[in-house]
Amino acid sequence: MKFAGLFSRWSAGRIDTTILLIGTFAVGMFLGGSVPATPKRPDFELAAARIDPSCVGVVTQAGGTVRDRGAGFVLRSGGLVVTAAHVVAGGGPIAVRLASGEETAARVVGVDEVADVAVLRIDAEPPAIVAAPAGSIGRGDPVAAIGDPLGYAGTLTVGHLSTMARAYGETSPYDLIQHDAALNPGSSGGPLIDRDGRVVGMNVAIADGSRRHVGIGLALPIAVVERVADRLVGEGFAARVRLGARLRGTEALAGAIPDLPAGVVIEEVDPRSAAARAGLAAGDVVVAADEVRLSGPRDLARALEGKRVGDPVRLRLRLRAGEGEREVTVRLGIAPREEAGAAAGETVELDLGLGVVAGRITTVRADGPAESAGLAVGDEVLAIGGRRTEGEDTAVLLRRAETSAGPGGVALLVRRDEKTRWVVLGPRGRLDGEAPFGSNAEALSSHLF
Repeated sequence: MKFAGLFSRWSAGRIDTTILLIGTFAVGMFLGGSVPATPKRPDFELAAARIDPSCVGVVTQAGGTVRDRGAGFVLRSGGLVVTAAHVVAGGGPIAVRLASGEETAARVVGVDEVADVAVLRIDAEPPAIVAAPAGSIGRGDPVAAIGDPLGYAGTLTVGHLSTMARAYGETSPYDLIQHDAALNPGSSGGPLIDRDGRVVGMNVAIADGSRRHVGIGLALPIAVVERVADRLVGEGFAARVRLGARLRGTEALAGAIPDLPAGVVIEEVDPRSAAARAGLAAGDVVVAADEVRLSGPRDLARALEGKRVGDPVRLRLRLRAGEGEREVTVRLGIAPREEAGAAAGETVELDLGLGVVAGRITTVRADGPAESAGLAVGDEVLAIGGRRTEGEDTAVLLRRAETSAGPGGVALLVRRDEKTRWVVLGPRGRLDGEAPFGSNAEALSSHLF
């Protein structure tokens, strides 16, 4: 009898459980035609397999010791790699570690510190990344970061996207992507990818500068990376425009100055600058730029971001001492520090082994291509390739020639005293190996008629 009672209770339990399962199945069939499946987490294994061959580590060598700096990825065919500008800051030999583990020397093509983008060129052909289309990802979508955090090469961390438009810094014109995939020192320059392995952005910062993962990572959108990188490849550098004035947001002064409008107030004007030429002065308040109202310095930075040297910008000013408002047009100049540098004789150093200012060679690096060709400080560069330098920025022309140089090198028409001759700098040596420019011997391939 005890056994029969136990069996009866067990049978009742089985029947109750069976009825519950059947009921659940029936409800599922009624609502959706099948039992709902547990949502599957995005699988980044295939995504990583697609992007890994395009990812690199960026390393430097000093005193015989190799040190990891950060990460990067191949943006374009031809060995063009992008990374964060702060990764390559400080100079020194740069190398790139490929996905295979092989290291290859890298040359800095150009750097834009405002966008925090640097372009490197390597003599290798890893596959280029695929960029995610605009609008293909949004808040809550899964993302993954790939980089070399703390020297752990090829690390993948997974998180979710918080926003595509996070302001970062008062003077940065760019909206950054905020996500919570773990970033640490060495992650900078690496790609942020979607579940298909397409690049959404380039990781550039950890919130609050803590240099350790705090759950808030920031990436520059890939569209901005591409735009800035293409400009660096074409021009060799980013000539950021400046008004030539020091400004601050009016919000901090609102309680101390009655009726102060929203905008930016001018504290100081460089007397050599575009702002000075347009008549701007300390105490003026800029309330709008190109008809866009300003609420602070970042709005002005956004208004200037797409401008080039010489472009106009229309500023609406609230003048000092109650003089009312007026509109002025400023023809933008280059960054004041660059203007001052050129005036002081600052040299633009190039991988060709020389520096130039205003068409004159100002430095020649020991054992570099320029010294090997016989060039010296004071030589005048008359032409670069087939283009004469008269009326041109020689440094810009040299950067472009250096970036696009093929195996034939870069040809310079150089004058010293009354002697003018062509020289070639580049991977295959000099034009006249027997007679460097300035030597006593004449070049064998140069003939007097």
